[in-house]
Amino acid sequence: MKTLLLFLILIATSSTSCVSTKVSFKNNYDYSVLRNNSKYIIETKDGNKIRQFEFLKQTENLIVGKQENSEVQIEKGNINKILKQSAGKTIPLIVGIVGVAVVIPAYTDNKPVGQ
Repeated sequence: MKTLLLFLILIATSSTSCVSTKVSFKNNYDYSVLRNNSKYIIETKDGNKIRQFEFLKQTENLIVGKQENSEVQIEKGNINKILKQSAGKTIPLIVGIVGVAVVIPAYTDNKPVGQ
């Protein structure tokens, strides 16, 4: 039962990846942090998420990029925030959870010497 619970926790954690916020209200919508040919997740003010958006350039009122081999233009006024997936945070998190899932059951089944 413990193994099944740990396995389910591991799956739930690995399905959610860590992201870092690049553009939002907190940084006054500073689009200069976006890098060409990098992939981002864009959250619009109406609640939609545009995933795998490859940033190409920006104009005064638009950001331009590619999604699934087609060009996409999004008005800056419609953007709530722009996120970037961070594998550097996700991988250590998953490795740590797997390590804990292996080590804790080993220690809980251990008995003191002499018993």
